[in-house]
Amino acid sequence: MKDVNATVIIDIKNKNKEEILKNVEYSRRKNIQRAIKGGLFVEKVNSEEEYLYCYNMYARIITDGGSTPFSYKVWKKWADDEKWDLFVVKKGENKVGYFSVIKINRRYYGIDSDEIGIRPRVFASDKNYAEDRVNDFIYWNTILYGLKNKANFVDLGGYQLNPRGHLRGVNSFKEKWGGEVFRYYLDYPFYVVIMRKLVRNIGIFWHLNEFIKRFKQKPPKTF
Repeated sequence: MKDVNATVIIDIKNKNKEEILKNVEYSRRKNIQRAIKGGLFVEKVNSEEEYLYCYNMYARIITDGGSTPFSYKVWKKWADDEKWDLFVVKKGENKVGYFSVIKINRRYYGIDSDEIGIRPRVFASDKNYAEDRVNDFIYWNTILYGLKNKANFVDLGGYQLNPRGHLRGVNSFKEKWGGEVFRYYLDYPFYVVIMRKLVRNIGIFWHLNEFIKRFKQKPPKTF
């Protein structure tokens, strides 16, 4: 049985970074410039220490947003299975953010196409460096990663239908990067579709889903 999913996709096919930047909201462009002038830079990393540091930053954000993070064991298995490329954002010697990306194609959405795209898995930043516009810098570098790897599109990592908690702000932020909301339908067992609809549309089921996640860790696919 099929159920709806949504994401924000930026078309970068045959475009350069100047053309892409023109479609980004003005305030985001200013924040990118501010981040660069402030000395932020990106390094690719792969050590267990960096994954732990990233996870702790990510888990803190999820918890502050009123949701429940997956355990490190589940989260790291997810990273290993998908072979993430992990990056740290630094200001001087300080680690102020992390992001990870994977390569996908249109078959990810159930479409018969090998067109290559980029999809982030984790964005995380230290709120103590919010004035340095770390989040904008992370999104921009995800797009640059797509250009560098000759992708045709960048998927900003999901768009929540009927969002709650911190996900409202996440949706709003993703809408400002020059992409379009893209809805696609995937097959799930019947009972999963029912639960997804309940969690998406009825608040008490969303809270129940968060409660269950505290006690029964699963791979990072939520209802």
